Amino acid sequence: MDEILTSTAMGISEFKQNPNAAVKGAHDLPFAVLTNNRPSFYVMSPKMFDYLTEKLWDAQMTPTILAEIKAHESGEIKGIPVTIEELRRESRLVQPRVSAKRKKSVAQTRSRSTK
Repeated sequence: MDEILTSTAMGISEFKQNPNAAVKGAHDLPFAVLTNNRPSFYVMSPKMFDYLTEKLWDAQMTPTILAEIKAHESGEIKGIPVTIEELRRESRLVQPRVSAKRKKSVAQTRSRSTK
């Protein structure tokens, strides 16, 4: 017998009838889809997937970030002194790249909101 790793499960037939309703009904919690009463796969909403990938990134990056902080505190790595004014000036010089499609979309949204 396989262990089901979620508190919610549904049969594959029920899931196939309306997958979007199943995901919505789970309220952003993952659930198992069963075939012959065994977990076939797990489903999660995009919101839950984003949450999990953020947590994974945090878990992967935390040791690196802590090592960098320790290296700076011990003087092993020298920092570069920067003033707030310098950062403001630099941020004005660097313009984000925006695709032509995105520019058109933003322009259309602005023109609609001003009417």
